Amino acid sequence: MRRPPDPPSPGEPVLDLHGLRVSEAVRRTNTFLARERARGTISVRIVTGHGTGAVKQAIRALLNGHPAVASMRPALATDAATLVLLKPPASRA
Repeated sequence: MRRPPDPPSPGEPVLDLHGLRVSEAVRRTNTFLARERARGTISVRIVTGHGTGAVKQAIRALLNGHPAVASMRPALATDAATLVLLKPPASRA
């Protein structure tokens, strides 16, 4: 049985990467994650869509090793978006 899609949380930032090439999608994702982590955002949603799957594959590989990412999982039953939980901002000592 398919699980229903997770509705976005109110005010949850969303990055839509539809129509972008892999290099641009990776650049925008890095910028987005750094900005949202610095703001103290807890979760974000990254929409890759389906397409050829190249952008989705590249973004998930990036997220797997990204220093701002605590965890991630598909956000939709269709696997066209990823829900990302961010680590707290680095403390400034």
